[in-house]
Amino acid sequence: MAPGAYVVPFNVTGHPAVVIPIGQTQNGLPIGMQIVGVGQRWQEMELFAIAQELDKVVGNFRNPLGY
Repeated sequence: MAPGAYVVPFNVTGHPAVVIPIGQTQNGLPIGMQIVGVGQRWQEMELFAIAQELDKVVGNFRNPLGY
């Protein structure tokens, strides 16, 4: 799949999207979660507030070794 293929539909339609880290695999690789605003378009700040609250729950993200 082409780089950015997952975000192109949201960029074109104006629906906000954000990705936050939510954990790591057993091998220490990061796991991310993409959150997409499906309500009103161009409401990034509301989506950022949701992402910030989710980060409080899953938080404590650590960079993979070597980064």
